Parts: sequence; C-alpha cells; structure tokens
Amino acid sequence: MNDKKYAEIGKVYHPYNLKTGQKQDSETVSELLSGCFDEIHKATTDLSHRCKERVNKAQRVMRDMVATIAFFFNMVDIYLENMQLSDHDKRLMNSYLIPGHYLKLAASKERDVDRKAHLFENAQELLSIVNRLEDLGEISSDCAIEKLEKAAKNFAQIFQRSSSCVEGRNAQLALRHQGIHRLSNRHLQALTVMHNYYVRRRDGTTAAERLFEAKPNDLFEFLLDRMDYPARPRNRLKLAA
Repeated sequence: MNDKKYAEIGKVYHPYNLKTGQKQDSETVSELLSGCFDEIHKATTDLSHRCKERVNKAQRVMRDMVATIAFFFNMVDIYLENMQLSDHDKRLMNSYLIPGHYLKLAASKERDVDRKAHLFENAQELLSIVNRLEDLGEISSDCAIEKLEKAAKNFAQIFQRSSSCVEGRNAQLALRHQGIHRLSNRHLQALTVMHNYYVRRRDGTTAAERLFEAKPNDLFEFLLDRMDYPARPRNRLKLAA
C-alpha cells in the first residue's frame, strides 16, 4: 500500500503532465506532492513512530523538489530568450515540442509496458501537431524546424540533469558526513561551490559546465576579484619588546 502511495509521487513529479503534456509549474507540483503526502500520512496512521518520522523526513525534501521545477522553467525561459525566437516559435516550443520530447524521454525510462506505450502515444500526438503546422507552412522561415527540434530535445533533458546532479551531490555529502559530522551550513555551501565549479572530470569539465553547457568563469579569479587580501601578521618580536 505504502509503496503504491510513494509511486504516485514519481508520477506527478514532472514539469509536464504525463497525460496531457500541459505545463505543471512549481505551485501545481507543490499541490500534487502535498496531496500524495496527505494520502501517505493517512495510510501510515497505524504504523510505528519511526516509520512516521521517515515519512516526515521525506516530506521535508519536497521544498527542494519544487524548487527544481521552478529552476527548470527558469532555464527554459532563459534559453528561449537567447535563441531570439518569434512569439509563434516560442509557443510551439512551450506547448508542443518541449513537452512532446519530455514525454518521449519519460517513456523511454518507464518499465511498465502499457504505461510506456501510452506515454509514447501522448508524445507523438504533441509532436504531430508541429508536423502538421510545418506542412501548412506555419513554421517561421527564419528558424528551421530542425533547430527547434534539437533545442527542444536539449530542454527536455534539463530537468533530468538538474535532478541527477542534486542526487549525486547528496550522495557525496552523505559519504563525507560519515567521517565529518555536524558540518556547518557555511562549510556545506563552500563544499557545494567547489563541487560545482572547481572539481573536474577527466575530460576537464565541471558539474556547472555540464549542466549549463557553457564554461563558467574561473573560480579562483572570481574569488580574487571579490575577496580582500589577508592582513599582514602581527610582528610578535615588536610586541614582545
């Protein structure tokens, strides 16, 4: 029973409704998640206090989950603005192309055969609308459909990449906490900056560079521009004299 309730969270935690392809902003997702947790609390009323505490702990993560949804749509808006698209092409991207490719991505990860087929069907229905508009000549001539398709596929992956980065970072912090307990918030923030902007893979890329697909400013130069030089140490010999 509880496993099914938790499974509902995975079904609603998406920037787009998997049944309709409609946008689900952070407020909508927050309401959906709250409804899931309300059902979980009802189903766990007879369980032990320890089990209830685990549910409460899981619910406290909801704020970060909702923030990820808001981050996703903020990044999409920024990228679409940088592409300098017409209002017509922006509507195509927001209403059909990005949701369609997101549903295809979600379908490729679905294990249930019937649900996978249904997701693919919904995705194709959204994308077919764009194909019909292209046949009617309603796609702006200054931006080919291939360019829009490629961008939409990249946008659909932003949510997956952003959430996976958080999960990887959380796992690393969990391992570090085993040896160093009670890290301060300031220490955690510094470690997060190092993880995102300083630590590099073998290919020379940082986590921020892989997420935003753009090379960030050098962290060391950034700190030099904004931090004061350390003060000279006191001359202990003069003080002693």
